[in-house]
Amino acid sequence: MTKGLWNLHVDGKWYRWFHPPRGHSHSPDVPSILKTVRKILSGSNNFKWEIVPFPTPLHFQLDIVYTVDRDAGHITVTRWRSVDGDLYPRAQRATLICVQETSLGTLEALLEDVVEIHKHYNHSPSNAHDEVGVQHLLKSFGIEPMNPAPLNELQFKVFTDFILTWRFYLGDFSTWERSFSLFSKLAIGLLRIAAWDLEIRNTDYQDTTTLSFLPGWKAPTNDVFWFHKFLVVCCSSDEIRTSVATKTGHFVSHSNGQPVTVHGIAITLRHVALFEIRNGDIILSPPIPLVTNESSMCCSPGFRLLAYIFTSNHRKVLSEHWGVPIPTELLEMIIKASAPRPKDLLSMAQASALLEQWYYYSILRINGINMHKYPLSIPCCGERHTPDTIGIYCSVCYAWFHTECAYPSSDMSSETDKYICSGCQESRPCAVLESAGIHQAYRAKRERKACSVVHDGKATDFHLRPCKPTRYFPDTWHMFGLAAPAPKRADYTIYFSGVFSGLAYGFD
Repeated sequence: MTKGLWNLHVDGKWYRWFHPPRGHSHSPDVPSILKTVRKILSGSNNFKWEIVPFPTPLHFQLDIVYTVDRDAGHITVTRWRSVDGDLYPRAQRATLICVQETSLGTLEALLEDVVEIHKHYNHSPSNAHDEVGVQHLLKSFGIEPMNPAPLNELQFKVFTDFILTWRFYLGDFSTWERSFSLFSKLAIGLLRIAAWDLEIRNTDYQDTTTLSFLPGWKAPTNDVFWFHKFLVVCCSSDEIRTSVATKTGHFVSHSNGQPVTVHGIAITLRHVALFEIRNGDIILSPPIPLVTNESSMCCSPGFRLLAYIFTSNHRKVLSEHWGVPIPTELLEMIIKASAPRPKDLLSMAQASALLEQWYYYSILRINGINMHKYPLSIPCCGERHTPDTIGIYCSVCYAWFHTECAYPSSDMSSETDKYICSGCQESRPCAVLESAGIHQAYRAKRERKACSVVHDGKATDFHLRPCKPTRYFPDTWHMFGLAAPAPKRADYTIYFSGVFSGLAYGFD
């Protein structure tokens, strides 16, 4: 007996069925499965279907997923297969006509391997300039990357945890490339973490991040939207140039001959790119890896860049003046008073560049957390001495290094914007996202850097709380005469617009 889940697509809507707590099903070589599919097609099955926004992918807690797509006219069977000790999803498919008309006795006899073809385009539209360096666009954006702030270290930790938690959805790109609903939820989740546009609650969590848990937070319904003063363009494929040129045509026409400049971010989940619309022209940066096979273990160059863009000091702060000077202590009191109402706090931060700067500077202190080490944001030594410590960014991975760590011999190059760290000189950061590649990379290495913090005056590690093990498949423990372990309590939970993000944390 295997653990399986059923997806059903009919009349443009998705449904799923899973029999808790055991989820017992049969393999497609069992005759009853063929009969079950025929009953589903005739509407005579007794499944209690749950309506969902998109199909559920193959999960490590499942052996097999059946996806009956009546709209497309086929059934897809996805299951794990072992190749040299590594696990990869294998998708096989049969037409529903064959299922209904076959004289064969099993579904297995009808299945053929699915070959996914993912095209990568490099078309350059006539109204887009040649790619320009990221550093050039950062200067144009008014962004001044500095010594990583304590918040950046926490952001990089939360990013890797988000990737780990939702790795089966992110790794199932054949689904999010076709379902904008799923793509949009994953993209806005990454953007919210980069802008720290989220809610932190000092409570345990009731939901579980198991196979049945869905990314249910609100997300934009349009593929072009404004987010923290940046124009975001969602590109469901790697046609970044074509997508930006096509989807921003309205802004390009309005900027032609006008003193209007639009700064934007193009996101494909695999990559992120910066662009600028000025005088009817589009300037675009090269694509930068955002979600890769290794993103659950180390922060990607693309996310580092996003975090710096949203949280770094902006030059416009220098030109903002308030009629009445407000002491620093009073500013902190205002921010703390708004902290229990995250929407109020975020609204204030977006309304004033000065308050935005204070928001990103003081948000950790509000939640009683002080960073102890910085292995994710300062990989050279993990130490952050003072905010004005001199350092340099790697032009490949965008990690920050102390100058003395980058140039131990004091032979500092004059071309600091072209500095490449020793790690990137040896091997460039992973830029590939394969089907189930995130899970496979995590399964192979299981090396994740700890987030060292000071809480209640004590140095401790800030850990992601995994799914609660007693809620699903309790029989797995009873089979061996063992008691299911009690789940560890979460001290903090992260929410996107009031919806649990799947991220819960505790101290160990």
